[in-house]
Amino acid sequence: MPLIQRHHHQGFELITAETEHASVTVIPELGARLLSLRDLHSGREWLWRPEGPLRLWRNRPGDPFPLGTFVGADECLPTIAPCTWQGRELPDHGEVWSQPWTLDEAAIAAGCIKTSITLTNSPFHFCRTLTLENGVLRLDYSLQNIGSASEAWLWAWHPLMTLEPGDRLSLPYDAASLLVETARKPDAVRGECWPWPESKPGLRLDKLELSGDDSYVKAFAGPFQKGWARLENPTSDACLTLRWDAARLPYLGLWLTRGGYQGWHHVALEPTTLPTDSLAEGVNENCPPRLAPGSTLSWSLEISLGAATYHASSDSARGGC
Repeated sequence: MPLIQRHHHQGFELITAETEHASVTVIPELGARLLSLRDLHSGREWLWRPEGPLRLWRNRPGDPFPLGTFVGADECLPTIAPCTWQGRELPDHGEVWSQPWTLDEAAIAAGCIKTSITLTNSPFHFCRTLTLENGVLRLDYSLQNIGSASEAWLWAWHPLMTLEPGDRLSLPYDAASLLVETARKPDAVRGECWPWPESKPGLRLDKLELSGDDSYVKAFAGPFQKGWARLENPTSDACLTLRWDAARLPYLGLWLTRGGYQGWHHVALEPTTLPTDSLAEGVNENCPPRLAPGSTLSWSLEISLGAATYHASSDSARGGC
């Protein structure tokens, strides 16, 4: 069982679970965001934050996402892009990142960090349980439709991750191309397809390259037969392997900024239900999953830290999960 500690920063409670291999820190009051995910062997902090002292603040429901802290990993539900769906105005990056979640004290005593929230606009109750064992962080989710009608929804994990020289990104073999949502240097129109991993001649996204220090891209890969992605650095031996159920989450959003957004350099690997940021557009184009009234759907993610953890798996030679 991990050691769980509680402390405060700028008036917010931070909860940290730690084993000899890894640590994870959650802020329930700030959208249950993950503030930190650290590999204690390599010393690598995998979750990105702006440079300088850590600054935290509370957002209001419906705030544009750029008014947030841009710290760590958020949950996006039931949309990413703001849109109107069934008469509801769905805010930027969804309803749950900007509001406090309820912490389950009994789960803390059992060695887990369990948080939940009932959405204010959409008829959903959303729950997430974090379990840390050795160097593997497991995130178990459940989504319940508490309304009286079948509901469409879009979910994406939204982790901003650090970049270091020499980092490499691996994706499944069926990631032959990326569907671009937006891009700058190289510029692209929405809906353009880029080959993976060499998006343009001499430009390799597996090396996390773009054209200069004022570039960015948001794109989608998939649908996948198996859900996994891996960031590793051969020089430092740091490795993060993300695995998920592709039957539940067929797509992966990829956000990479090389100075093009506020001068920042980070990457986000975003398992998701749809290859679009907008629930309203996804309903029109991609037939998103629907949840019957009273029904509950579950899914999970696993994040393995450390090269030893990854290479110990039987499929490491194939690069899969």
